[in-house]
Amino acid sequence: MKFNYFQVSFKYTFLITIIFIFIFPTFWLFTTSIKFEIDALQFPPIFFPERITIQNYIKVIDSENIFNYFTNSFSISILSTFFGVILGSMAAFSLSKYYLSFRIRQGLLIWILIIRIFPPIVTAIPYFVIMRNLKLTDTQLGLIITHTTFVLPFVIWLMLGFFQDLPKEIDQAAIIDGCSFKQRFFHISLPLTLPGLATTSIFTFIYSWTEFLYASMLTSRNAKTLPVVIAGFMSDKFLRWGEMTALASLMIVPVLIFAFWAQKYLISGLTFGAVKE
Repeated sequence: MKFNYFQVSFKYTFLITIIFIFIFPTFWLFTTSIKFEIDALQFPPIFFPERITIQNYIKVIDSENIFNYFTNSFSISILSTFFGVILGSMAAFSLSKYYLSFRIRQGLLIWILIIRIFPPIVTAIPYFVIMRNLKLTDTQLGLIITHTTFVLPFVIWLMLGFFQDLPKEIDQAAIIDGCSFKQRFFHISLPLTLPGLATTSIFTFIYSWTEFLYASMLTSRNAKTLPVVIAGFMSDKFLRWGEMTALASLMIVPVLIFAFWAQKYLISGLTFGAVKE
């Protein structure tokens, strides 16, 4: 019994430690956003501020064009997620079938995986040159195209597993009933993988919402997104912790709302195909 008690205690201690590690950065972000500047710079740091202020949030909300930047980030993230998930799901559905030979499908998947492994900085200059030649720099369209192309490998590999977990008999029955490729994808396979679709959409949205490299390189004013605005609070002469953490805290809200709205699909999507009979 003592051994079991020790084992259970160790398990819960380990879980609490992991939860604390994940929650603490968010806790620190929020508490810093409601501190006065002098308290935010204190050492040793103040974990639980005795006095709070909302002036940092007021300064951020009153900033010039802040709502335009929110609109830019939201529009770019939603459209990038939509196009990335739809196009990636279509590619994944095609690669999950046996229309191509095994070697060709494996070659395509390995090539897609290699593209995903590349760090973003490797393709930064080519993307900039292409967008400049197309006159799409500092436009939402240019950033939407960039984000969509970058998330496609991730969507393809993630959705591929969901499509492969579907029973083959469903697709075969649809073919016998005379369904076209389009009908089998949009009316049969896609609805059945809705949990996986929701999971993929959330991860894709988070990437586009928080992406900084391409946004800072391809935008200057009109299409500037929130991560670039947050970086503007840092310079070689000052570091405005209050406004920076306040805006970062506000950035978390849409992601939480999106995840909360799709939580039932997210949980089932993360375990989709995990149990086999």
